[in-house]
Amino acid sequence: MKRWMVFSLLFLTACGPSSWGDIRAEGEAETRKLAYLLHDINTKDQLQKELPRLKKRFNRMADLTLQVRQLKETSPLPENPEPSQASDQLFAELARLYEMPGCRELIESAQIEALQKLEIH
Repeated sequence: MKRWMVFSLLFLTACGPSSWGDIRAEGEAETRKLAYLLHDINTKDQLQKELPRLKKRFNRMADLTLQVRQLKETSPLPENPEPSQASDQLFAELARLYEMPGCRELIESAQIEALQKLEIH
């Protein structure tokens, strides 16, 4: 399930509220913000303190995913979107933190609300 969230983040950065370009730009900006936030975290305690901000970022990414779903109904998807540098950075930061004891569970707990939002819609 968590790989799906990472895939969604990658997808968001490859496409784009009113047009694909807009959503792509917003997705890349949110991905960059999330990667930057994670970059400064080096301990489980630091991660614990940042959970509210992480939840906010994951929820924003879920909102963008829902916008993609809506736009997909009215406009064709761009062909073969490429992952952005921001999504690569996010993937690297998540992988780094997943290696730290207890951090994976904290990150996954921060994603729960966003995942539930996506499942409902």
